[in-house]
Amino acid sequence: MSDDGAWTERDDAELIFEGLHDEHPSRIVAAFAGLCLGDALDTLRLTYLVTPESLHQWGDFRAGASFFMDQAISMSTVALRPRGAEDVAYIKIVPDDGSYLSSTPRQDPIAYATLIWRPEIGGWKIHRIGEPVNPAQLPRTADEAPIYANDSHVDAPPLE
Repeated sequence: MSDDGAWTERDDAELIFEGLHDEHPSRIVAAFAGLCLGDALDTLRLTYLVTPESLHQWGDFRAGASFFMDQAISMSTVALRPRGAEDVAYIKIVPDDGSYLSSTPRQDPIAYATLIWRPEIGGWKIHRIGEPVNPAQLPRTADEAPIYANDSHVDAPPLE
């Protein structure tokens, strides 16, 4: 709420976020960002949120932390799901411009978080933050994953 106690668009957005399933990909990205922005970089907990195959790329997680510390960001509550790869999700990360709800998808992404459903190691795991990764280039172990009401199906990005 605003300083004067009035309900704001940000309150609406927070309510929508809080209504997401606990395992929703946006919540995983938010948890990752929260750990990156904490007082001390909790590399053990960050390790739990990423794919084991990408762990060497994250290193000590300082670059990931820098990404979140160097800019004000917002993230979509819509999981973009590539057609034919329900076990992959992309979460759009955009500049925080003070607008918290958008009736149309924002077209100004800073990056995408690419997540993979890995039930054998605890659920959704972040593989990369940057350009979305084509499902054929990901360490996928499941053919299906939880579906959420606000998912949006998209074409897979091109192979790198």
